[in-house]
Amino acid sequence: MAEESHKLRRWLPVMIAVVIVAAGLGVPYGLGIVTFTHSQNTQNPSNVKPVTIPFGKFYQISNVDYAPTSQVNVYLSSWYGCPIGAADSWMLLDYFSQYVNMSPYLQLNKAPFANDTAVPGLLFRTFSYVHAATNDSSKFTVNFYPYYLYNLYLNATADGLNNVEGGTPINSSQLVSTGLSELNFSGIPDPIVRIVQNITTVDHISGTNTSSAFLYSPHKINTVMVITGPGGTWVLNMYVIDPGSLTSHTPQYMLDNYGNMSSVMSAEASFASTMTDASSPPTCV
Repeated sequence: MAEESHKLRRWLPVMIAVVIVAAGLGVPYGLGIVTFTHSQNTQNPSNVKPVTIPFGKFYQISNVDYAPTSQVNVYLSSWYGCPIGAADSWMLLDYFSQYVNMSPYLQLNKAPFANDTAVPGLLFRTFSYVHAATNDSSKFTVNFYPYYLYNLYLNATADGLNNVEGGTPINSSQLVSTGLSELNFSGIPDPIVRIVQNITTVDHISGTNTSSAFLYSPHKINTVMVITGPGGTWVLNMYVIDPGSLTSHTPQYMLDNYGNMSSVMSAEASFASTMTDASSPPTCV
C-alpha cells in the first residue's frame, strides 16, 4: 500500500461535506465568527487586517462546523522535519491511543533542532474511528487528516513517509509560496486551507507584530492544527509541548514513556478538552 502523503488528495474531497466558502469571498473563516473576522480578500493579504492568535493554545476562531454531520475533523498541517510537529505528536498519540490502535498509523521520526540536537517525534497517516460518548448513547466519527508540506530538511517538498529526506527541491526564498501551493492542491477543504493560510501568513502571534510563517528564518508555513465539529472550529498555532525539552530522548524512549510524562499529559488534557468542545453543539438557552 503506497504511503505517499500526497495521495491524501484523493480521499479528502469524498469524505468532507461541501462548504461554500470561495477564496474570493470577504469572510475567509466562514459565517458566524465568534471572536474575529477578516474583512478583506485573502488573495491580497496586504489588504487583510491581521488579528492576534495566542501562542501555543487551542483557540476557538469560529462557531461554524466545517465537518459533515456527526463528525469531528482534525487537520494537521506540518512537515517532516518540524520540531514543533515532532514534540506535539506525543500529545496526539496520548489522546488517540485511548480510542484506536495507532500502530498502523504512525512512524518514528527525528526532527533536526538547535546545536546538532534532534526532537523525537512521530509522523502520522490518516485514520478514522467512531467515538462513543461516555455520558450518553450518542456517537460521532473522528477523522484525523495529517498533511506534510516539506521534507525533513526543509529544502524540498514532502515525498511520502518512505522518503522523508527527498522531494522536489525548493529555494529557501520560496518556502512560503510553495507551502501555500501544496496546501491548495492537497485536497484539504478550501475553508480549512484559508484558515491555515491566514493564521500563518496574515495573523499575528500574540506578543509580536508578525505572523508565524515569518517569525523565524527561513520563512515557511509552520505546523498548525485545525479542529472542527458541531461545537465550532479551533486552531493551534505553535507548540504545546516545548521541543527543546525532548531533545535528550530518543524516539523509542518517548514511545515507551510518553504516557508518564507530565508535559505530554498536560498537553493531552488540553487537546481532549478541545475535542469535547468541538464535538458538542452549543447549548441554546
